[in-house]
Amino acid sequence: MPTFTYSALASDGRNAAGVIDAPDKPGAIARLAERGEFVVDIRPDEGAGPASGPDTSARDAEARPGAPAGPGESRGAVRGRERVTLLNQLAVGLGAGLPLVGALGVVEEQAQGGAVRGLVRRLAASVTAGQALSEAMAQEHRAFDTMQVSMVRAGETAGVLDEIMASLAGFAERDLDLREKLRAAAIYPLMVVGLGFLSILVILIFILPRIMSVVGETGAALPLPTRILMGVTEVLRSPMGVGLSLAAVAGGVALWRWSRTPGGTLWVDGFKLKLPLIGPATRRVAVSRFARTLGTLSAAGVRITEALPIVRDTLGNEALAQHVDHAAHEIARGAGIADQLKSSGQFPPMLIQVIAMGEKTGRLDELLMQTATSYDKETAAALQRVMAVVPVLFILGLALVVAFILAAALLPIIGMDLGG
Repeated sequence: MPTFTYSALASDGRNAAGVIDAPDKPGAIARLAERGEFVVDIRPDEGAGPASGPDTSARDAEARPGAPAGPGESRGAVRGRERVTLLNQLAVGLGAGLPLVGALGVVEEQAQGGAVRGLVRRLAASVTAGQALSEAMAQEHRAFDTMQVSMVRAGETAGVLDEIMASLAGFAERDLDLREKLRAAAIYPLMVVGLGFLSILVILIFILPRIMSVVGETGAALPLPTRILMGVTEVLRSPMGVGLSLAAVAGGVALWRWSRTPGGTLWVDGFKLKLPLIGPATRRVAVSRFARTLGTLSAAGVRITEALPIVRDTLGNEALAQHVDHAAHEIARGAGIADQLKSSGQFPPMLIQVIAMGEKTGRLDELLMQTATSYDKETAAALQRVMAVVPVLFILGLALVVAFILAAALLPIIGMDLGG
């Protein structure tokens, strides 16, 4: 088994040095962490023979940032559930008193997927090289978003990384659960609408013209719904219809790209807040995240002026985030938090009153966490209403279109029978 020489800082503050046997460098770091020793420097023992051979050199190369992926390691995308598990394991390790490098080593050993193992190995290598965890996470922008990096940076600054990591893991898990529920609820109505749309196109382009050709031979006057439907069918079957379809697709792509720009995102998020059902649910989700994140950072001792730029990234709505930015600017000039949120007109009175009371009593973090729990329950109820009503509206709209097509096709036939 390879041997490593190390220098470390023991839990009682004294310097420690020696050699340790381990299958690889992360394993050695993890074993030292279990003994309560924070690794300052570790390298293969030059006199140990096997440790200085080609295998060890390859292993060290794998640990360096930017090095090629090693065996069982991948640079692929990390899935949402894998990210939640990683954050939870890291929070548990830090909460148990392990040093950061040791906790990362333990997480790497427990990683199931090659992408996660590679991600944790790169984080550990960066931290061992002297980078802060937030800096290492910022380099992995495909795995961690701006909010997560900012919260970790705040935890490092305040010296409460273990508490922040636990809150971050809980937040990521709740957010993932919410996304999975929404995705599961949307699958059925989207499938129904998609199949219905394709069925309508087939009827309009291939089936309806044959029926209408028979009806047209009688010379009888056609009802208005039938004439409208025949006009739509003729347009769809003509070159102009193909051009309009291509233009619609191009317009949709252009609209989607515009919605990804800062101005487009701001407009779309503002429009979401004005929609019935969806608007209140979106606002409740944002308010719950605002209260929980600000409460967590406040409890960790992060100043409000430093916490608000982090909080704004958790809202998931740029229109509300703009109001938080304005509030943060005014608070830095001496204004009160509650007054600024109230003047925006975008935050519920309950949250404003809680913040005002917290400012007066010095219990802002505690009251915000209680408020976040309350809003979590309201958010769940609001989302259930959305998931119950929106699919019904989609299916109802599809049913109305199908009913119009049937009426337009059957009315001339019924008229022929009555006239005959």
